[in-house]
Amino acid sequence: SLIGLPKLRIYDQYAPIGPAGEGEGVRYAYEQARDTILHALNGFAPRFATVAREFFEKNWIDAEIRPGKRGGAFCSYPTPTVHPYILCNYTDNVRDAMTVAHELGHGIHGYLARQQTLFNYHPSLPVCETASVFAEILVFDHLVKQQLDRATQLGLICQKIEDIFATVFRQNVLTRFEQKVFAARQAGRLTPERTGDLWIEANAPYYGPALEMTDGYRWGWSYIPHFINTRFYCYSYVFGELLVLALYAMYRDQGASFVPEYVRLLERGGSAAPEDLVKPLGVDIRDRGFWQKGFDELGRLVSWAKSLASGE
Repeated sequence: SLIGLPKLRIYDQYAPIGPAGEGEGVRYAYEQARDTILHALNGFAPRFATVAREFFEKNWIDAEIRPGKRGGAFCSYPTPTVHPYILCNYTDNVRDAMTVAHELGHGIHGYLARQQTLFNYHPSLPVCETASVFAEILVFDHLVKQQLDRATQLGLICQKIEDIFATVFRQNVLTRFEQKVFAARQAGRLTPERTGDLWIEANAPYYGPALEMTDGYRWGWSYIPHFINTRFYCYSYVFGELLVLALYAMYRDQGASFVPEYVRLLERGGSAAPEDLVKPLGVDIRDRGFWQKGFDELGRLVSWAKSLASGE
């Protein structure tokens, strides 16, 4: 393997590859992230860069590390009469630059949809991550092409592949696990041991023989708050990520002609069902061929990583 282990265990799966894997050893200042993000967004649509620049210039992004400040990152856009705000904790690395790009995608979505009423302002769950993931991929592609060092490129690409696998495939595992648990509960009392069995059953097809699940991982289900707080939420991650990968593949094929309808999609907020929101882009979400574009985009990244790893 790339990390030099004969057999991967569950805790090895997200180990960083190279100096850019987690940004360690590669300092990426906040100002540098700002310039990269604005340049990437401008290359897609100048209007996106204009909106994003307003976030930076008007201090709508709280990125400073402070004692007592909550962790994580999110974008808040409660009503169309108030501009969005972003909270994050920037620690001068590449991964945090991607986080800012992600949250700015949400911010742009909330900003463009302000023409909607309060009742149809917020996008529905399956498409609420569309703008954020799309902005992140735009910045990712721009950032990778800036790198002259192959090891840094490989680290960034592997990180992106891991993120996509965790969202498209692993979140599907979580959804299948929930289905198994609810079905088992209907049949009788559900013990922790039985829940652990169902967790391993759901994960086994995903990891196969490539990775060893340790005994402690039988309790892996217990640290995921969605199962308790927001049941059957995880499918939306799968839908959203694969939707964006397919849309991004369309953008790479169509170029500038793709942009106007994509902007319109964001402007419409939650005023239509997901199927109707993407229809003007020429997308039929019932068409398997559309979703295959997303898997093909992931395949492109895997091929790129293999090429870099082999020194081609």
